[in-house]
Amino acid sequence: MGRAIGEIAATDDDLNYRVALDDAGHPAFSQKIEGFPEAREINAENLQGVAGLIDFSLPPATMKVLALCVEKKIPMVIGTTGFDDAQLAEIKAASETIPILMSSNMSVGVNLLFALTRAAAKALKGKGYDAEMYEIHHKHKKDAPSGTAKTLEEIILEHHDASEPVYGRAGHTGERRQEELGSFALRGGDVVGDHTVFFLGSGERIELKHQAVSRSTFAGGAVSALKFLAKKEPGFYSMADVLNLEF
Repeated sequence: MGRAIGEIAATDDDLNYRVALDDAGHPAFSQKIEGFPEAREINAENLQGVAGLIDFSLPPATMKVLALCVEKKIPMVIGTTGFDDAQLAEIKAASETIPILMSSNMSVGVNLLFALTRAAAKALKGKGYDAEMYEIHHKHKKDAPSGTAKTLEEIILEHHDASEPVYGRAGHTGERRQEELGSFALRGGDVVGDHTVFFLGSGERIELKHQAVSRSTFAGGAVSALKFLAKKEPGFYSMADVLNLEF
């Protein structure tokens, strides 16, 4: 994701791609990548002159960068997932000082999927449709369900009959209950990200599906989010604000 964002930012006339930050202990820290600034350690000195920051990393690194952005009043786009409740509370508290845009997925298509899922969940509530979903990601992904899958879960649980996520099924599970929301995570290969939501009724089913084939779609969304934040007051924003989508 860092490379994909860098490729877009480096060719955007509205941006000056100033610095790439990484944890000094990361195996790729010392790698030289042609056309990209050399990675620098996450510290206050290396954020001098930075007007906005995009973070796609892991929660410990995000929290380190967050503290520096608050200190220096730097707007921040967060695409990292896998935060615990305490970290999420800290991020939201920081948005009272700086503008923060946080999204489990930066692509236009996925955010449209969020909107369509909300519309379907609301329309089918109380009509006997069962909600199920699955997602597929590459074998190196560290969290499951994915951040995007969690957002889809939240939408369905808020607007549909389902109230109980079920992560996988095995053995003698008995008949499916209306309250269940089956959620399944598949991992393998180099899959960028697939998400499918099912509403299964009697005699028919509805499938809402998004497949990402390139990280550039997420990178482009992140760059658009950074431009959006440049004109904003402190607050907690989402890609729905950037794209003017209701979901």
